[in-house]
Amino acid sequence: MTLIASRTTIAVVTNPASDNGRGRSVGDEALRYLRGHGSRLGFGVIDLTGESREDSMANVRRDLADIDTLVVVGGDGMVSLGVNAVADCDIPLGIIACGSGNDFARGLDLPVGRIHASAESILAAVAGGSTINLDLGHVTSADDGGERINTFFAGMLNCSIDAAINDRANHSRLPFGTLRYLEAGIWEASHVQDYGFHVSMRTDEPGVVDFDLTTPLIAIANARYIGSGIEASPDSDLTDGQLEMIWAKWHPSAPEALRILAKAYRGDHIGEPLIGYRRIRSITLGESPHGSRSPVLMADGERIGRLPVRVEAHRRALKLLVPPRIAQRWAERHSRRP
Repeated sequence: MTLIASRTTIAVVTNPASDNGRGRSVGDEALRYLRGHGSRLGFGVIDLTGESREDSMANVRRDLADIDTLVVVGGDGMVSLGVNAVADCDIPLGIIACGSGNDFARGLDLPVGRIHASAESILAAVAGGSTINLDLGHVTSADDGGERINTFFAGMLNCSIDAAINDRANHSRLPFGTLRYLEAGIWEASHVQDYGFHVSMRTDEPGVVDFDLTTPLIAIANARYIGSGIEASPDSDLTDGQLEMIWAKWHPSAPEALRILAKAYRGDHIGEPLIGYRRIRSITLGESPHGSRSPVLMADGERIGRLPVRVEAHRRALKLLVPPRIAQRWAERHSRRP
């Protein structure tokens, strides 16, 4: 754990436009709580929310040298903003998980959908210096040395039907995240396409594994959950310096796809003959002449661009504020490692 100075500036970024405008009231409530209770602890709270995601990111980067902590309010898209603002620096990130997905927070047992509980946990973490260091995924465009794409992700990189589901859910008008992803998943599972990929990956074994893959599903996981509670990668560990590649080995029938989707909510799809699952250190994904062109890639629910990309695990790139009980559990868990 790292102790944080008692005089601390907490920067907050909210997402007023989310959830058809309901994100504004969520953000306002979070700010009121942090300011009211934070002032009693000697913390200053500033709002760096801009007119757009790009404005908010620019505001954070402009003031990065003058803040001690960044807090994002919203779902996994806001986690993505926070991660890319503070990755590889000593500024901790706090998450008030009140979005449609909240998958990264769910995997860490952080409060979900509870503004006051989340804010209280963050203030306690700041006061006690309660942080953990986590790996991130790092995606760069492979055709231009990272000029086109250069981004971190906390949860998952979606490259196929999973990206299509994510994009469809993002545009849904249904009121709840789980319903949005369920509706999108059912629609896409009933209209499955086979996408063509060239895969070049490194594992713990020597050498590079190269092959072409025609599949409706390929995803690269850093964390366990996606799609508002689908446990797509149940064995993901945020501190092992590895990612997980999940893919479908053949084109499933619609009933088979729906059955696997249902099992994935419990993480029970791993081990099914249809599903491939492999730990990797890095991977380069390009297009293959076989199959359809893949959708726009989605990292933590945000569009980032198209293939080809290189993806690798980035060790201990994120310092995350967590309640002391989680930090203690984390320390005990990792002290038992050989």
